[in-house]
Amino acid sequence: MARFRRVWNLDSFTLNRLKAFVEKYYSSSEIRQSSPTIVLELNHIKFDLVPATTDWFAGLQIPNKSSGWMSTNPNDFNDTLEAKNKEHKSLIKPTIRLFKYWNATAGYPFESFEMEKWVCDLSFWWLTNQRDYFLAVIENLNTSSSYAQWANNEITRAKNIVANVRRYEKDEMPVTAENEIKKLFRL
Repeated sequence: MARFRRVWNLDSFTLNRLKAFVEKYYSSSEIRQSSPTIVLELNHIKFDLVPATTDWFAGLQIPNKSSGWMSTNPNDFNDTLEAKNKEHKSLIKPTIRLFKYWNATAGYPFESFEMEKWVCDLSFWWLTNQRDYFLAVIENLNTSSSYAQWANNEITRAKNIVANVRRYEKDEMPVTAENEIKKLFRL
């Protein structure tokens, strides 16, 4: 399931008014409050609707975790992503899509936007194809005591599968490697 964040420029809208808007126009969809956002689920896509305001000096602002406001530039990361994708012969965006698909099949251990930023910060030296980029992303995952145990289990499972794929490829067992990689996506 994809998850998108849309920042609405809603000068005086409160979270309640945003919720009323969503309930009026999307009443047949799943709607829930996840302060300070409203989560709208349409089929297989989740949207985080974030109230925002504009400030003459600070520009666009969204709620922060301490009930205040913080400045944001929603297009800033798009520029970073486009540059990284171009720098890597258009292999970053498809790698992120594969990673998001893995994330969905693993029960969403990671927030989509945070995943994208993390992938953009990785190095992909000497890699030349989509397979290697994606496997490198999985190999760079790490468990953490700050993650839920099930998330750590999914990370460990994915890393073990990729290690098996590498071993099968080294042993010239491509069919076995292909069958192993399918386990990553629960196919």
